[in-house]
Amino acid sequence: MEIIRESAEHHFLTFVEVMRTDPKGWVGMILGLSRKYNHDAMISDLMTIPAKQAALAAEGDQWVDYFAEKTGILDKPTLYRFADGDVLLVTRIVTEQQQDRLFDMHREITDQHKISSCDVLNFGREMMVAQKLADRKMLTQQRSKAYLAMADQNRVSSIAVRRDRRDAALILLVEDDRFTASYTTGILQKDYELVHSKVGEDAILAYIEHAPDVVFLDIHLPGLNGHETLDAIRKVDPAAYIIMLSVDTVKENIVNASKGGASGFLKKPFSKDRMLAIVQKSPFIKGGKVPSFS
Repeated sequence: MEIIRESAEHHFLTFVEVMRTDPKGWVGMILGLSRKYNHDAMISDLMTIPAKQAALAAEGDQWVDYFAEKTGILDKPTLYRFADGDVLLVTRIVTEQQQDRLFDMHREITDQHKISSCDVLNFGREMMVAQKLADRKMLTQQRSKAYLAMADQNRVSSIAVRRDRRDAALILLVEDDRFTASYTTGILQKDYELVHSKVGEDAILAYIEHAPDVVFLDIHLPGLNGHETLDAIRKVDPAAYIIMLSVDTVKENIVNASKGGASGFLKKPFSKDRMLAIVQKSPFIKGGKVPSFS
């Protein structure tokens, strides 16, 4: 048996390609321990984030030990303990006895241990399930990093200082649509330093790292959506100047963005003049910062 804890997400992503070459019989059993803390619960108190993540990791390790004891007849099982605390067993079912053992384990976990977030996945029948899981785990690994960065009080407390000390204005664009990202980059990078993130998880890390003067944040993102990302950024910097982007003007989105502390809402597609006018309204740029190439 192989137990993977370090960079488990990357190992599984690579292993999916191995399974793809000969998919017959591959199955997975995943224990979704990370469901214990949704996004709001995880960031409710920044100082408790490390303890919450440590508790998930410790519980995950206990289940790794459980699986290690129960998988004797399975064919070369691999156990993953992911950064978000989830545990995944991957094995190849060759005999009926192995199949029975797998489903006995599932019943024991759900019935005796009362764990509802345990699912058996037939990778061999539908390899796309494995690929989607691998992609999702790469995202949640970044989310775990973002949460820990939010709990770094020294880095967070220096955001305002670092932003104030920087001479040139810097803008963070959070957009996964290739056309919109290219169009917006063409407008902004001529006059401003620009950092681009495609997902909310990376945007949180980028915000803490770069302390931007302006954030353009798309509402519809993979992983953490725009509203969740807005909440996280505002949690570390209540003064953040964030403009929400969306192709639609659904009233609920606008209301939620306003309630979440967004400074404005920009409907896509938008004009160059409209975007640059919004940039100039940032209190941090009004405070004397100049375009980076002026």
